[in-house]
Amino acid sequence: MFRVGVISDTHLGKATNDFKEKLQRLFDNVGMIIHAGDMTGIEVYDYLCNWELKAVRGNMDDFGVKAILPEKRIEEVMGKRIGIIHGRGSPHGIENLVFSQFKDVDVIIFGHSHIPLNIKKEDVFMFNPGAFRGSYSYKGTVGMMEIEDEIILRHIEIP
Repeated sequence: MFRVGVISDTHLGKATNDFKEKLQRLFDNVGMIIHAGDMTGIEVYDYLCNWELKAVRGNMDDFGVKAILPEKRIEEVMGKRIGIIHGRGSPHGIENLVFSQFKDVDVIIFGHSHIPLNIKKEDVFMFNPGAFRGSYSYKGTVGMMEIEDEIILRHIEIP
């Protein structure tokens, strides 16, 4: 089984000790991290590179992050095609917007809305890990994707 840590919307200017400690604990057994945008600061990107990192830029990322990351990408992991994008606009209908950006994928991972989501649309898993520090009435969450024969996606509340 291959485990992938999924995170989005960290909104941190730097990789704080609290952030580092929580990620070490939450993602201690992952082979890769996917970040769906809005790291905000390049120091967060640099820290996440301690893992195998697949990331996209978000609308709030600084110029350093935007300069090195694409707007969207497709990665193949254990034979599964994973579309990664941040998203934009209103949180209402964001699933349809990001769904329209990919063809022939098994999973679409996105962020932007800060709202955790785990649904299936036309045989495609749509997964938003939520926001690392939480927002609105949602607690901070990240995601875990486990790939073997099947794909299992779940949210993890940040303590």
